[in-house]
Amino acid sequence: MRKTLTIALVLVCMLGAVSAQTGPVSVDSLGRTVSLSKPAARVISLGPGPTELLFAIGAKVVGVTTYCIYPPEAMNVEKIGGFSADSMSLEKILSLRPDLVVDSGAIHTALTQRLAAYGIQHYSYDPGSFEDIAQGIRNLGVLTGRVKESDTVATTMLRQIEEIERRLESIAREKRPSVFWEVYNEPLMTCGSATFQHAIVEAGGGRDIFADLPGSWPMVSNEEVIKRAPEVIMGADDHGDSLSLQALRARPGWNLIPAVKNGRIIVIPTGIVSNPGPRVADGVRAVAKALYPELFK
Repeated sequence: MRKTLTIALVLVCMLGAVSAQTGPVSVDSLGRTVSLSKPAARVISLGPGPTELLFAIGAKVVGVTTYCIYPPEAMNVEKIGGFSADSMSLEKILSLRPDLVVDSGAIHTALTQRLAAYGIQHYSYDPGSFEDIAQGIRNLGVLTGRVKESDTVATTMLRQIEEIERRLESIAREKRPSVFWEVYNEPLMTCGSATFQHAIVEAGGGRDIFADLPGSWPMVSNEEVIKRAPEVIMGADDHGDSLSLQALRARPGWNLIPAVKNGRIIVIPTGIVSNPGPRVADGVRAVAKALYPELFK
């Protein structure tokens, strides 16, 4: 009898293991394998990018941050805190009973480690290229049971970007304007070659003056920007007045930069160039239209 019970328990454990393995599996931006016993029916997003993505594929989002304002429907979802990990409420997250939490990469590690202690799975989403964004969309489609929808969203985004690039094919690279993309002004930071902002500039027909810098958000000096003499200065519109022509002229030596001399300062809505979601295609189009208005009327 005891032997029969032992065998039965072993079979139950084996069946449980097989069942767990048959659920959705994906690999996140940190290289972690995320396995669920079944598609996530309740998802919490810890950043604007994941929020846009999850809504685009039709996943059930039950919690977002106060910075998640797109799409408009996100405004009506329960708020779990701000963007930084220490501003988020662990208790609120737990009360929403999520099957999956989607974070924005290493910046949220402190929180996701605490969630792991409660058995809550998380997927880290921190893409650095258009292909990474598309793969993240598809991966989260797998984990939420929205495979068909996610493939449509990812394919459409890449196709829209490719169409813009084809329209610019006739313009030789050496004839494209050099661009400085400003992320912050104090300290002065730009986008490294491992960011989708760099990809947006290049796909939109610009030549990123700091394309040689690896990584994500390198700090640069005023002297180096002046030396590299960008013809255009770009950035997201959440800079406020710090990226205005008047503010740039007030920076020592910046009046020598061609972009400042000629008033070619372009700000783009932050939602389409700062959030890694399907709307990055709109960001590419905005850059291309700003640089080549005659081609994108």
